[in-house]
Amino acid sequence: MQSVMEQRLLKRLQEVTLSAEDGQALLERLESGALQAEDRHQLAQVIRVTQACQALLEVSSTPAATATQHKAKRKRQMAQASRRRNRR
Repeated sequence: MQSVMEQRLLKRLQEVTLSAEDGQALLERLESGALQAEDRHQLAQVIRVTQACQALLEVSSTPAATATQHKAKRKRQMAQASRRRNRR
């Protein structure tokens, strides 16, 4: 599931072609209220990328905690089995 989200994010990142100078000029036009149609398109792309990044971070941070819990439980089970074998 993550790989699909990562692919979507990479696709959206590639769609945003905004140099530092262009970005600064866009911010100035946004602050002055002089946006053009292309400016609105660029802002929409940036917002989509930001939302995709946030979604990916939310998804990737949640399973990590549960995965470590399961892994620790498995280690305890293996250790208990090992102790049982040594007692016999």
